Amino acid sequence: MEENENYGELIQRRRDPNGEMRSTARFLLVLLAIMFCVTILFTQIFNGVVVIGDSMKNTLYDGDYLYMNVSYTRLERGDIIVIDTHEKTAAGIEKYLIKRLIGLPGDSLYAEDGKLYRKEAGKEDFTLLTENYLPEEWDRNNEIASKAHPLILQENEIFFMGDNRNISEDSRGKYRNLTSEDVVGIVAPWSIACKGFLTALFNIF
Repeated sequence: MEENENYGELIQRRRDPNGEMRSTARFLLVLLAIMFCVTILFTQIFNGVVVIGDSMKNTLYDGDYLYMNVSYTRLERGDIIVIDTHEKTAAGIEKYLIKRLIGLPGDSLYAEDGKLYRKEAGKEDFTLLTENYLPEEWDRNNEIASKAHPLILQENEIFFMGDNRNISEDSRGKYRNLTSEDVVGIVAPWSIACKGFLTALFNIF
């Protein structure tokens, strides 16, 4: 039986002497197509970014390697965004912030007793935000606004903060003037879920 099978294969190869070459060519074409798609995906859609500092702890840590979506179509409250500060570090490197998006244009915000309240654009009532990602209570709520005089975000204005709010530099201070036009990407949720693997891989290469 085995001899008959081998004989059949031999006959097939004689009938189609270029079969193996075509199979190899197809494999190489598929491989090139995959490499092209991956290259487009991770240069035109997703760009790598490294977390610097502890302002997003416990969600993100110093040195975490992530991917941000630079082809996003809209911002959502709760997104972790990457913002261009238009500043440079002492080493001459462009400085970016990685923060959580809290408010969008038209939203109203105020803080009280370490709690954050938001009235979304078009809504009538303020809602207490459930923020289970915060590592601890924060005591800088007086830097936002009061219930009597809430902060109202105007056109293109956004409000962002780090999860580690007691140390974060964000919309409460020097970066209050940054707008939605300064957002360069949204950190992809899948890259947060895989940040341990991505960071280890980044450190190897």
